[in-house]
Amino acid sequence: MAGRIDPRALGLTAGVFWASLVAVLELAAGTDYGEQWRVLLEDIYPGYSRDPGDLVWGTTLGFVDAFVLGYLFGWLYNRLARH
Repeated sequence: MAGRIDPRALGLTAGVFWASLVAVLELAAGTDYGEQWRVLLEDIYPGYSRDPGDLVWGTTLGFVDAFVLGYLFGWLYNRLARH
């Protein structure tokens, strides 16, 4: 029998990881490489643009996005592993 995954812990881990990555990419946006990622994030997250408050907004959106996906993944895994 497969072990259970704590969906909340998986969601928090994914949220912190992705939010940190979004923050690093926003801080690196002054480079050509970072700017390409910022343009991609503008397409993914509504309201995300080049304004000064975007570091906080993008990080928040990234955390919520990854938390929900991580939580759902953990929940689905536990449901499927029971059968």
